[in-house]
Order: sequence, then C-alpha cells, then structure tokens
Amino acid sequence: MNVKPPRNGRANHARFKHRRGTVMAITAVVLPVLAILAAFAINAAHMQLTRTELSIATDAAARSAGRAFSEVQTVDAAVDAAVATAALNTVDGEPLRLRSGDGDGEIEFGTTVQHGGDGSRYHFIKIPTSDVRSGTVASAVRVHGKRLEGSLSGNVPLIIPGLLSTNDFETQYDSVAMQVDRDISLILDRSGSMDDIDFDWEWNENPFSTDAKDWAAEQGELNRWWSGGRWRYSYANGNDSITYQQFMYENYFNKGTAPTNAWQDLEVAVNAFLDVLEGTSQEEQVSLASYSSSATLDTLLEKDLQIVRDTVAQLNTGGNTAIGKGMQEGIEGLIHSRARPFAAKTMVVMTDGNQNQTPWAENVAQTLVNNYLLTIHTVTFGEGANQQDMQEVAAIGGGKHYHAATGEDLVRIFEEIANNLPTILTK
Repeated sequence: MNVKPPRNGRANHARFKHRRGTVMAITAVVLPVLAILAAFAINAAHMQLTRTELSIATDAAARSAGRAFSEVQTVDAAVDAAVATAALNTVDGEPLRLRSGDGDGEIEFGTTVQHGGDGSRYHFIKIPTSDVRSGTVASAVRVHGKRLEGSLSGNVPLIIPGLLSTNDFETQYDSVAMQVDRDISLILDRSGSMDDIDFDWEWNENPFSTDAKDWAAEQGELNRWWSGGRWRYSYANGNDSITYQQFMYENYFNKGTAPTNAWQDLEVAVNAFLDVLEGTSQEEQVSLASYSSSATLDTLLEKDLQIVRDTVAQLNTGGNTAIGKGMQEGIEGLIHSRARPFAAKTMVVMTDGNQNQTPWAENVAQTLVNNYLLTIHTVTFGEGANQQDMQEVAAIGGGKHYHAATGEDLVRIFEEIANNLPTILTK
C-alpha cells in the first residue's frame, strides 16, 4: 500500500526552504554592513582616545612650561620644560614631540586678557618670542600639540585602515598656561633672637672707648655735648647700638665687612622679594604680619609695596617665638575685603628659631587649610631654626620649605618665592 505524505507537510517543507534562503540572503547583506559599522566604531573610539591623550600631553607640557617660566624667568627654561614633559606623555603609543624653535609656532609666549571682565573667558595674545627674549614681559605660555602630517610626531594611523580610502587621521590641541595674580601674606619673626649678633671684638678693640666715640662724633655717627663736667654722647644718623658698632667695625677698626644680624638680613631679603613682585606683569598685593611673644597684623593687603617696606623698617625685635599667633594674624590679611576672589592666596612664614608659645604652627596650618584655599611656604634661617616643624607646616599647606644658612641664601630664597607664580590652564 502506498502512503502519501500529507499535502500540508509538503507545503511546510517548501516554506522552510524559502525562509532559509531569505535569511541567508539577508545575512549576506547585513554581516558586511555590521562589519563596516564595527570598523567605523573602532576607528572612532581610537580617534577619540588619541585626542584625549593629546589633550593630556599638551596640558602637561603647557603647565610645566608655565611653571618653569615663572620660576627661572627665561624662555629657554620654559621651552625645555615643555619639550621634556611632552615627551614623557604618549599619544597613540608614541611620545609627543614638539618643535622648539622660536619661529616654529609650537611653543609661544604672550599675555591673557578677559575682554568681558572678571568671570569671562581668557584670550591669549601672542608676543613674538624674540621680544620676550629681549625683555618684553609675558605672563602666559601656549603649547600646540600636533599629530599632523607635517609635525614631528606625524599623523595617526587608523586601527582599521582603508575605510573610505582613509588610512590615517590628523588631530591637534592647544593649551595655555597663565600666571595668576596673588594675594600674599608675609609672616615675619621679630623675636629676640633675630637681633643676635657677634662682632668678635679683639681685647684691644672697644667701639665705646672715648677715642672711638670722639672719632665717631667727628664722622656724624654720634651726637656729642658737654654736660655735668664731661662729654656725653647719643646715637646720630639713625644709628642704634648695632648699626653704630657695624660702622665702627668697618670704618674705625677697618676689619672688613661687618657682620649682620638676622633681622637686618631679613629686611634685605624682603626688599628683594618686593622688588621682584614689582617687576612681574601680575598685580600683586602683599600684607604683613609679625610675631614675637604676641603677633600683630602690621599692614592689610597693599598694592603699593613701599608701604610694606616702610612698615618692616619700623618693626622692633624682642620676645619669644609664637609662630602660630603670627599665622593667625596673617590670615586676617588674606580674608579682608581687600582680598580678591580670583587671586591665588599665598602665605610665607619665616622664622630663625624654635616656636616656644602656643598655638603651635602645625595646628594653625591645619585649621587654615581646612577653611581656606591657600598655599603656605615656610622659610627657616640659621642654625637655630627648627626645620622639622616648618617642613611639616609647609607640607600641610601644600607649599615648599626653604632653609637659608646665610643672608645671601635668604635673599635668593625670597626672590625664588616671588618668582614662583602659580599657573592655571585657561584653554
């Protein structure tokens, strides 16, 4: 007996064969499209990653150049820093290479302005590098990071080349690092130890002998008058005991350059500090606080730095070393209404000794950084200074500790701090 399959079975089998053929046809069309889309996606992700790497490398180079330009104050230092830092960062697996010639246009100098006033965008204004080398003041560095066909690093090969007949792509990024204005609080030690001095007089050298005083009176360094049957003397020409002995050391006994005390060295260093600030393109404000057993806020933030100079010259030394109290007074200058909201806040704390009165400087520093956005630098001077405490204060304040062994060191350090302008990226 012959058995025939049902009619509907043959129909289903035919429909199945038809569907399979349709799916295979669709797959043949869709798979290449998906592959192309995947290739585009991979290339797009690679391009975006490369652009991100380039922006990071260029920002790092600009920030490094701005910092070097601030601290060293030379074009070459800024250029070298930009080139070296760029090379430390890879873009598509290759170090970013910058051309360093003045006319190459990859490392440029200039200034920044806010055309719309405070809060508006900064705009870079280029100054020819040759002019900056000749002394024209610049306050910003612009770095052009390039992965172009004509750049040192070249263009970037695509991971999947050949799409739309393209095998590589180009990208570039600009970054500007500018120096910002600062509000600075100087905290100066006027404790008794700042007045210490050793003239090391020989046994036969006495600047207060009658012969020595009579000679000094003839030079106008002492006043002399007859009273009560004898000559009497007082300091003249702005002298005190120390400056009188220094004059006699050099001019009467001819012993060479007279020794100085720490306070005199500090006055010279502060004047050098202010001289540097007056030479920058930024508008700096400086306040002054000082301390011994107690502390005083001696000037508010001043743009006229001669006021600060004159105030330092009028301070007197004597007493203990209450560094923490000095810092507490110093912060009042930085939060006064004269403080500018967009200026970087910097505190510079100087001492020649050991703090011996509370509050301790480390605790005050921690309180300040918990409540205010500022940087604290510390400077110790001489063998008797407690460097460890001041290193800790600087670390808490996100700043740097400096130690000066001599008056010349102190001047150099204060000049370095003045030149150490903070930098921000504006593009």
